[in-house]
Amino acid sequence: MKVAELVGYGRVVQIARQMGLPPTSATPAVALGAYELTPVEVAGAYTAFATMGTRADPFFLKSVVSAGGTAWKSTRPQISLLLDPKVAYLVDSILQDVLNKGTGAAVRARGFTLPAAGKLAHRATAGLRASPTIWSASSGSALDDNHDLGLAGGATAAPIWADFMIRATAMPAYRDVKDF
Repeated sequence: MKVAELVGYGRVVQIARQMGLPPTSATPAVALGAYELTPVEVAGAYTAFATMGTRADPFFLKSVVSAGGTAWKSTRPQISLLLDPKVAYLVDSILQDVLNKGTGAAVRARGFTLPAAGKLAHRATAGLRASPTIWSASSGSALDDNHDLGLAGGATAAPIWADFMIRATAMPAYRDVKDF
């Protein structure tokens, strides 16, 4: 909150837009992550931290292949340099500390020791809300009101993510994990 105040909420919004996030207001709420984002929007923006400032637009189909193996259509992500690599490195380092020393320590406590970075939401809410590690989608008036559920990301999303990553990185295609 203090950093956003020092650099200016307008600058925070400017960088968010630069990273492909939808327009928001330049208010203190932007520093708290109070604006609703979809998981796809967040994933697209966070690619810039993992790739030294380069953003890859999310896409849903890599290729469409016929039953005979002929590729009908192939897709490649649009890639663009959005952040100074030094800035991306610093943010990535902070996001690694979240898992190594901060609110995401539950990931390490569950046995996931490979290089990783993340950001946990302070609270989960009902409705369609997103942060990089915890989100919920619902329908029906009983759950779709964005009220605070009183659940922290470190206690809810981190264990699920850790279990998923342990299983995923045990698969041959994902065993060769590189450090940042």
